[in-house]
Amino acid sequence: MTNLPKEWRFLRSGWIYACVLTGREVSATEMVSKALQGVAARNDLVSSRRRRRLFFAILFREGQKIPRQAEPEEGKYYTLGSLHKIQEPGRSALALLHLRLFDPDQIAVIIGKTEKELPTILTAAREEFSKIETTLP
Repeated sequence: MTNLPKEWRFLRSGWIYACVLTGREVSATEMVSKALQGVAARNDLVSSRRRRRLFFAILFREGQKIPRQAEPEEGKYYTLGSLHKIQEPGRSALALLHLRLFDPDQIAVIIGKTEKELPTILTAAREEFSKIETTLP
């Protein structure tokens, strides 16, 4: 993915976000492919910013349909298993904020909430994650 044109470099972060949503590399790859097909089918997306936002919105929407699959016992997915215990839209808001691809107003659009609701959602998600992390062995 390092040879991608600049306007498509968000795909790596999109795949990471899909992993957060699904918990499996195979499921994440399938989700990213489906989202890419959705973006490619749209001829009205002129700016890379709109293309990127639509891509992540499709991932968010498709991620709601897929069951959470990460298990805390799986070595490399230990933190991912903890993230999967956080309820949506907090999990997605936290992941998107961590990826630093979007401004808060764009994150709110992707998760389908208002910008005013975002701080409350993020605070609740962080508190939920802290409680989960403190109960882990």
